[in-house]
Amino acid sequence: MRRRDRRGVALIFVLGLLVFLGVIATEVGGTARLESNMVASLRARTVARYVAESGTVVAKHRIEALLDSADSPAERSEIMRDLRHHLGDLTEVRLGRARFGIAVVDLNARIDLNRAEAPTLVGLFRQFTGETRAELIVAALKANPVVRVSDLPLVPGVGDAVAVAVAPYITVWSDGIVNINSAPEAVLAALPGLGPSEAKSLIERRDAGELFSGTSPPEDGGMRVTVTSLTPARLVSTVPTRLLVVARGWDGSSPLTHELQSVYAVVGTQLVLQGSQERDL
Repeated sequence: MRRRDRRGVALIFVLGLLVFLGVIATEVGGTARLESNMVASLRARTVARYVAESGTVVAKHRIEALLDSADSPAERSEIMRDLRHHLGDLTEVRLGRARFGIAVVDLNARIDLNRAEAPTLVGLFRQFTGETRAELIVAALKANPVVRVSDLPLVPGVGDAVAVAVAPYITVWSDGIVNINSAPEAVLAALPGLGPSEAKSLIERRDAGELFSGTSPPEDGGMRVTVTSLTPARLVSTVPTRLLVVARGWDGSSPLTHELQSVYAVVGTQLVLQGSQERDL
């Protein structure tokens, strides 16, 4: 083989080797970037989760302190009615680069699909469908309780349209009791002994500043009435007995967030955990 031919072969070999090394370098670089992104994502999710847990603890202790500060049932009713105001500074709290936000939902402002009595459930569904269909839906719910609100469209007689209509007024995490100081008109109208006109009247009285409590006559001269004069006492309360604390945490350097939903029973001045679920967003 002539010297020039040998040089050509060597050049091709060197070029091929350079291409091969370039491919390897690209693969190594891509793998390193992928692993780096995975580590950063895992770190952001971990930070978000622990920050959400911190938010839940803060909200729990704040609510318990508020309950402990109430000197009478009427004062407790007033505090719990204005709970969103008392927790307003927790909508976004900074912890270093991380942050958490808290929202508290009064589950007794909704009707529990599994624990509410049949007449209450019929009273709710018939506002969005006929009486016969409402009774069919309630019979199906009592025979096969749903695990999630999202399962409601699968219940015989419901369908998507009715499920969407009742969604703001239902839950599966409550205890079957309705808080008349927070329940919307549709929920109040579903209670036995009440109806659309009575529910509307209660909403108007609440909007005018009236507070319902279990004390009569009121000690301080305020406008308060007893619950038992409205509907069976076992069905209603003037304070929440179940609260949903939703805590969302995130790392300021990442768009990833973690949401923790915790259901608490209100027992005296304490919040007792009943269950929780979490998800990444």
